[in-house]
Amino acid sequence: MNAIRNASLSRVLFLRLKDNRWTRSLESGLRDSPPGGVLLADPLPRTPDDTLALTLKIRRACSNPVFIAIREEGGPGSPLSRYFAALPLPRALAKMGAEAVARSSDLMGDALRLLGLNTNFAPVLDLATPLSEKKLGARTFGRDPQGVAECGGALMCGLARHKILACGKHFPGWGSVPFERASGLPVSAKTMASLWREDLLPFRKLLPWLPMVLLSSAAYKAYDFDLPRPASLSSSVVEGLLRGKLGYHGVALAFDLDSKDVRGALSFGEAVIQSLNAGCDMVMVDQGERFGISLEALKTGIQSGRLSTQRVEEALKRIQAAQKRIPSSTSKPSKKAIQGLQKGFDEFSREFIREESSNG
Repeated sequence: MNAIRNASLSRVLFLRLKDNRWTRSLESGLRDSPPGGVLLADPLPRTPDDTLALTLKIRRACSNPVFIAIREEGGPGSPLSRYFAALPLPRALAKMGAEAVARSSDLMGDALRLLGLNTNFAPVLDLATPLSEKKLGARTFGRDPQGVAECGGALMCGLARHKILACGKHFPGWGSVPFERASGLPVSAKTMASLWREDLLPFRKLLPWLPMVLLSSAAYKAYDFDLPRPASLSSSVVEGLLRGKLGYHGVALAFDLDSKDVRGALSFGEAVIQSLNAGCDMVMVDQGERFGISLEALKTGIQSGRLSTQRVEEALKRIQAAQKRIPSSTSKPSKKAIQGLQKGFDEFSREFIREESSNG
């Protein structure tokens, strides 16, 4: 238990940076309690060299392999658009077919690799519906489950060519979730059979190749009828559906636990414990106070017996298995390589605009 608590426990936490400044406080925090993953803030640093320098410092400070991620889905204002021509949003790409998605994700993966990143919070595998449209809009590939699976798979392949890990989201799907509510936990009333046939189809097709899955922050009556719980806190969804019925062995990541609408009456620390007890392997936490609260909650959870060492060991094994796919080193790209990639983004953008105009 001491080994888990003192050396590895922080690795079940995925640190979300509030900004991308490298400070003594951040460096000492990463060295003393290295997280399993770091999500960079948006916008990225001023230049590609600045971002590469930041990712290299994170790797050195964490000592062990670490997921270093952004959320790059394409579109104006996306992280990579700071350095490259903006890639089309998923909906627009899907209209051109899976081949267009593959070309876009190949550029995306190449750029992430050159910047020292190894993980991308994509693809969005939710279905486009009147309900999800209000939350996701053109971030979804479309309404057809098979089409979403094909496009999601094409995106994953493009990333994998450059050894970038994909994270599918938001399991088990946001297509039936009423996000128009002003407050409170959003609850899907869709039946188990309909979820299986529609929302879950992209996940069912792609889970064997997905290193990581982001859990939905909504509840699903099909799995928690009497007491709706967000998927990230539901053992019925994580252990029962994701692990048991679908046989998923990758990393399950919880997020949005900082929202009171999601965690309800639970304290943030207690929600972190319950997410791991539900079967999640990692929890997204904000830089600063939240990280310390989470780590202390995990320690006291183990000491009190509310969180078993076996559950933590299972999570760490899955994290370590995924991190074995991360390249061990990153070399600084030449100016010529960056310029060549920028040219590739520009050419793809022009081709896409021409094809979109001819089809329009």
